[in-house]
Amino acid sequence: MTTDPAARYARAEALLPHHFKKLVDAPRVSPVWIRDTETFWYRRTTANGSEFVLVDAVAGTKRPAFDHARLAKSLSGVVDDDVDPAALPFVAIDLVDGAVQVVVGDQRIEVSLDTYAAAVVGPAHPAEVRSPDGRWSVGARDHNLYVRDTATDEERWLTTDGVESHSYGAMNDAVSSRVMQENLGFTLPPQVVWSPDSTRFVTHRLDQRGVELMHLVRSTPADGGRPTPMSYHYPLVGDETVATAEFVVFDAATGAATWSAAGPVPTPFVPTIAYGFLWWNDDGTKIHWVWGDRGDRTSRVRELDPRTGADTVLVEETSQTQILYAPHHHERNVEVLDSGEVLLWSERSGWGHLYLHGPDGAVTTVTSGDWLVRRIVSVDERARRVVFTAAGREPGADIYLQELYSVSLDGGEITAVTSDGLDHDCLPSRSGRFFVDVTSSVDVPAVSVLRDGTTGEVVTDLEQADASALYAAGWTPPERVVVKAADGVTDIYCAVYTPFDFDPSRKYAVLDEIYAGPQVSTTPLRFPLSGGALTGSRHGHVFAALGFVVVAVDARGTALRHKAFQDHERLHGAGQYVEDHVAAITQLAEARPWMDLDRVGIFGHSGGGLGSTRALLQAPDFFKVAVSSSGDHDDKTYHAWWGEKFFGRPDEFDYEAHANASLAGQLKGKLLLVHGEMDDNVTPHQTMRLVDALMAANKDFDLLIVPNAEHSLMVHQEYWLRRRWDYLVRHLMGETPPAYRIADIPLDAELLASLGASPFR
Repeated sequence: MTTDPAARYARAEALLPHHFKKLVDAPRVSPVWIRDTETFWYRRTTANGSEFVLVDAVAGTKRPAFDHARLAKSLSGVVDDDVDPAALPFVAIDLVDGAVQVVVGDQRIEVSLDTYAAAVVGPAHPAEVRSPDGRWSVGARDHNLYVRDTATDEERWLTTDGVESHSYGAMNDAVSSRVMQENLGFTLPPQVVWSPDSTRFVTHRLDQRGVELMHLVRSTPADGGRPTPMSYHYPLVGDETVATAEFVVFDAATGAATWSAAGPVPTPFVPTIAYGFLWWNDDGTKIHWVWGDRGDRTSRVRELDPRTGADTVLVEETSQTQILYAPHHHERNVEVLDSGEVLLWSERSGWGHLYLHGPDGAVTTVTSGDWLVRRIVSVDERARRVVFTAAGREPGADIYLQELYSVSLDGGEITAVTSDGLDHDCLPSRSGRFFVDVTSSVDVPAVSVLRDGTTGEVVTDLEQADASALYAAGWTPPERVVVKAADGVTDIYCAVYTPFDFDPSRKYAVLDEIYAGPQVSTTPLRFPLSGGALTGSRHGHVFAALGFVVVAVDARGTALRHKAFQDHERLHGAGQYVEDHVAAITQLAEARPWMDLDRVGIFGHSGGGLGSTRALLQAPDFFKVAVSSSGDHDDKTYHAWWGEKFFGRPDEFDYEAHANASLAGQLKGKLLLVHGEMDDNVTPHQTMRLVDALMAANKDFDLLIVPNAEHSLMVHQEYWLRRRWDYLVRHLMGETPPAYRIADIPLDAELLASLGASPFR
């Protein structure tokens, strides 16, 4: 390990996300399927730039989506600036009627793919949702909806009775990233799902009246004037009132509205549409949606008739604890077939499996066993087969890695489509006839292929990631290791990152990156930038560059295992995961004497902020240092949905013992608390109430409040990231940090697009 601290900081900075993404060429294929066709485009990125690729799945061909040089030249004449064909000024395209439409700045530009003549066709309209055929676009203004004819740019109001807190197409205040929108200057588009034929769309009217308010104060507004308050609806665990949403279908041409007979449904957190839990059938005659009651003890798969508003419950499931719709709470594993049957993922057996519910109430168990179905990939009704991913089915396999399988909808013998020991992230077309499969593991860069949706067979190769530059930067993949949980019986998975320039004869400080939220796993499963399941550990390589051994632990209570594993903390009390982290790190060090157990620290963000502080307080003789950012230190005063779903109502779970303030008197080590002043997700009162308890206990600690910053701490992020490095280097590594400044981190256009700040969604 280099002895020059500034050089180590520079090496770590070179691995921050905006630099890191330049170190892997073609890291994955993210297909954008074109309407209801079997054609898609994707953006291929390399260190030398990017290009757009068009794939015809039926023909099994791929080619450039357009002549990049000619298009760049055409754009240069419109935007009055030289455009580099390898760095086109947009990240998304819309292919329609022999032309490509792009947005540059605040203009929508159309370029003919025949003549390459370019023309401005109108303003960008970034906060609208376009119909699949591009004819219509829906936007929201003053709590109401309008539809715009894209050919004439004429707007027509669809509603006029929307008011504050009772708005059409709105996102819940508490999850709408209001501060980020204000900081970055964008507006979210309305919550809308278009019919496949572009004639109608379904949306909701969100009622937040009566939901109690949360309050923030922006101490340093941009105009330099007085501090400005922000109050917004934010229900807490046990609050009497949460938001409700009522679905309505609009005819784009006539504006006729059809309201759902289901009436208002509880919507305490992210709305049904935003989660992707509402969808049209292929011919646009029915709308299907899946939703639960408050706390998700009951879930229902429902059918809405867009012509009459009639709403029918197709399947109902109840449980004494929370119900998931997929191994990750934000994914949908439900398909309603043309036959009226419902293919449903459920944990009713204790493991996530597939069940086929017939219109007559009969239920067929499609898969079963002590292993986990992860995702429905495609369903072929004629062949009556389903292609799906599953993990842990094969003896000796890594129980988190998804392989591809197929089985009859009537159950029976399961066919393994793949057996390569890699993780398969599958992205199907609307029809399911084809899907893109991006395979990877922690030490294998992604390979992206196109597969047949019925057989799973490879149709054509797409991309092979090249990570040569990443390895040249000093990166090495983490080691996946299986150890025992604190009970001495349960297998738990870990990852170990060795320091750059690793010398096994030395002793290294150990740093645990934790995410304590039960909705995801923590330990990385795939090669960086290759997509796949969301995991909590994302910074291990940066701290390895600084000279730490970094570990991540999938303790009991995390996702992607069986139901009892995820429910562990709810069933057994607060802080159970801390015991598993201590047990895991102790076992890892037994075979790795270069791990210094006298210098163990921990850090985490959001749920990891809660977990890192909890570990320092609960195991003060093991963990010596913690940096906790944006932590939800008391889930009773966090989102109602979060606590009630994963832990229970206040009379069912001991929230006081779960709160970090309950252990404030046990602080021994060094603690740095970081919070954004304008965090409208995990609000700063979470940290300040912990601060109050620490002061009452007469404990020394450090606190950094970041002005204007929201939950992701995107404001002054260069500063607070450097402060986190300094704190751990000084107090855990025992070195004096260098005088160092991280260069300004630019906004990521693809990140903005993912947040809805793009006209193409």
